[in-house]
Amino acid sequence: MNTLRTVSLAAMLVPALVVAQPEAPIDHKKMLSIMSGTQDMSAPQAQGNPHAAMGGMQGNPHGGEVMQEAILTGELDANRMIFELVPMGRSYLDYQVDTQALAPLQGYSKATEITVILGTWCGTCHVYTPAFIKIMKALDNANIQVRYIGVDKQRQAGDVSLDGIEFNTIPTYIIAQEGKEIGRIAGEPETSLERDLVRILTQ
Repeated sequence: MNTLRTVSLAAMLVPALVVAQPEAPIDHKKMLSIMSGTQDMSAPQAQGNPHAAMGGMQGNPHGGEVMQEAILTGELDANRMIFELVPMGRSYLDYQVDTQALAPLQGYSKATEITVILGTWCGTCHVYTPAFIKIMKALDNANIQVRYIGVDKQRQAGDVSLDGIEFNTIPTYIIAQEGKEIGRIAGEPETSLERDLVRILTQ
């Protein structure tokens, strides 16, 4: 995990220009067998978890083991959250993306950064964060970059500074363009995640 030192919202939300690396695809069948408890969890190879090789040590919250509960802070990987946190994995599998509502964002060309502040211990985050991850995968737009930051119950993000970012509830989705916030979704969406996102980006 990289240590970030940020002093402003603009610096927090506008990373240096880099070539985005494609995320590993999610094997839904293997995930479903893990979440239902029908697959042997004793060995990393049997888990069907593509991140197991990145660290499967007992008690390591960013390792390969599947967890029912955990408090993870700092920069979080979307695939890891839904593979390794049972409540999020189940929500991801259950959520049906409203592709019709997302239609206005197909081919969206304006560079956009979305910062998601969440708690891996938070029930509302268990529902809406996996849904948002699935929406972003369905949208599959390289112009919309998302980072996920986990906070603990004291609203601290470990080695990631939240200076310049204000939030009163989690999850909070902060949407920025050219270093400036243009809107946010705080807590539960007003209509739906898809429609709220479209409203903000097309206003």
